[in-house]
Amino acid sequence: MRVLIVALVPSHLMSMVPVAWALRAAGHEVLVAGGAPVVERAAAAGLSGAAVSEPPGRRVRRSAAPSGLAGTGPDWTLLQERWRQRVDGVLDEHLAVARDWRPDLLLVDPIEFSGLIVAAALRVPAVLHRWGPDRISSQSVPRAVEALAGVAARRGVEEGPALPSMVLDPCPPTLQCPEASASQPIRFVPFNGAGSPPGWAARPRTGRRLCVSFGGETSMLTRPVVWESLMRELAAVRDLESVVTAVPRDAAGLPAAVRVPGPVPLDLFLGGCDALLHHGGAGTALTGLAFGVPQLIVAQPNPSWAAVGERVAARGAGVVLDPDVALREESPSGLRVALEEVLSSPGHRSAAESLADEMSRLPAPSAVVPLLTELAAAPVVR
Repeated sequence: MRVLIVALVPSHLMSMVPVAWALRAAGHEVLVAGGAPVVERAAAAGLSGAAVSEPPGRRVRRSAAPSGLAGTGPDWTLLQERWRQRVDGVLDEHLAVARDWRPDLLLVDPIEFSGLIVAAALRVPAVLHRWGPDRISSQSVPRAVEALAGVAARRGVEEGPALPSMVLDPCPPTLQCPEASASQPIRFVPFNGAGSPPGWAARPRTGRRLCVSFGGETSMLTRPVVWESLMRELAAVRDLESVVTAVPRDAAGLPAAVRVPGPVPLDLFLGGCDALLHHGGAGTALTGLAFGVPQLIVAQPNPSWAAVGERVAARGAGVVLDPDVALREESPSGLRVALEEVLSSPGHRSAAESLADEMSRLPAPSAVVPLLTELAAAPVVR
């Protein structure tokens, strides 16, 4: 069986890598299609890739997160127009890659809607792979199918984009958003890149250890005043070593209690941390929960990240802070207070460990491969 994986951004591909590994281990062929950063991340995971670029001379606005704006309902009219613009700009190359490679099944990022048109054009099943708590794809996918019908028809795909034949979900059921549609559970296997276990992580420590991970494009890393406030607040927490996964290029000197290990995968040291401070990324959150680590989420202005924070807090495995409150010096409800709560509360640790146990009981990616093989062998009915 040949499987084509279609991803919009590297972080979305990372959640699908364990399935790709399981497919390869079972003897199937896998190819990843996406932009250059996606293909580069695929190569780091040992997967072959085909780069898909936007046409020269044409600028296509990147689609916004499908959840719309924080605190409001989605602006579906705006989102559908953005989907049409972006997909219209990349679809021809996606189709060319797929027709040349001839997959039997597509594994699709929930917001890379090109994959649904490719699946319809080749008359093969599309399997949507969630990346975590999912409040919106049950609504966005049918709307995308409707919005992109004309884009598909102009390429000869008169029936329009395909609806997913299956949804794979690595989010533990009790953490998942209640409004998410039915899915096939799959165990979350952390993949944060490859590296070597750091020696410092194995050495005995006298204090508490916090992992700080804010992705690469959040205000914590791109606004100097915010970064400086974060460092000030971390340094003020007693008996705490902070392991920061990324720092701004022009960052000034760091406090003595802040360690910057460089590009070390989270899964190689997160199990030795007492808490995790992050922006709400689903991969970061699920990696922490896989190790039973309680979390403090500084909810960034991205509705997908906000959903992760809300669900972690609802399960009792952590605390969510508004960024404007989190870094306000001497705030009675700011970062220092919240960190102390997450670090010292046995309730948060217990809830995180319960989620880790729930995750460990879900079907491994290898157990899902026969389902995908069966799906690919069945006739596609439209």
